[in-house]
Amino acid sequence: MPREVDAEQRLADIADATVRVARATGAQSITIRSVARELGGSTTLVTNYLPTRAALISNALDHARDRWRGERDQAGQEAPADPLGALLESVLTSTNDDPVLRTLILEIAANAPVEPELREGLRRESTLFQDELADAAGESGHPDARRSGQIAYLLLRGAIIATAEDPQLWNEAHLRDLIIGAVAALGHASSAQ
Repeated sequence: MPREVDAEQRLADIADATVRVARATGAQSITIRSVARELGGSTTLVTNYLPTRAALISNALDHARDRWRGERDQAGQEAPADPLGALLESVLTSTNDDPVLRTLILEIAANAPVEPELREGLRRESTLFQDELADAAGESGHPDARRSGQIAYLLLRGAIIATAEDPQLWNEAHLRDLIIGAVAALGHASSAQ
């Protein structure tokens, strides 16, 4: 009788293995074979759940996004005075896996034009994140919440590229100071008009 497999746990294991492969040898080295090797199984073990490289990367980022949301929800049990500032603070606080996950975001952005699955996933995620930022901006009193959310989004996405270019210069504390300060100034500038 075949063993029952927890599909959610298997997807989580594959996501963890994908991140380990990217950490060890770079995002470009993520393949079904390399992830299967990291899991200690066959390629069928992976392709039964995720049939393409794009699906592997998307799965890893989906699991990271769920973890980030859980951490933000847990940290924000009571409503902060500045929801947008709290969201930015949370997004700009790194864990050990975050630098690797940023390289996966860059990998998706680089390959989205030629991989429809990545393009659609990127569009879906960016829209959801922009909406989350705009909602937080509105709750923080920004008069043009959508615009503030979009500017925050551009600053955060630009930070991903900057940290890849020069992680020492664009370290977490420096980015946090610049981005939170710029977005706070947006709210003050908008309310002064």
